[in-house]
Amino acid sequence: MPEVWFWKSNSIKIFRLTEGGEYEQANRSGFFSDLDPALLLRYIAMPDQYDAVVEFEQAIRKREGEAEGQRRE
Repeated sequence: MPEVWFWKSNSIKIFRLTEGGEYEQANRSGFFSDLDPALLLRYIAMPDQYDAVVEFEQAIRKREGEAEGQRRE
């Protein structure tokens, strides 16, 4: 398994498999490098899954729009 994620105690920890066969903690996913784990954490524990998904998608679109605006400047 090249990458594993743990969600425990309101924290997301990401571990990536190194060439030496050991897992090393990482700040971001190697597969979802644009995904901010802190952003995901805001929505992961919401009691209503539908609301969580809708709000998470809105937050991602907002960030993408802001990033696009910065690239144009």
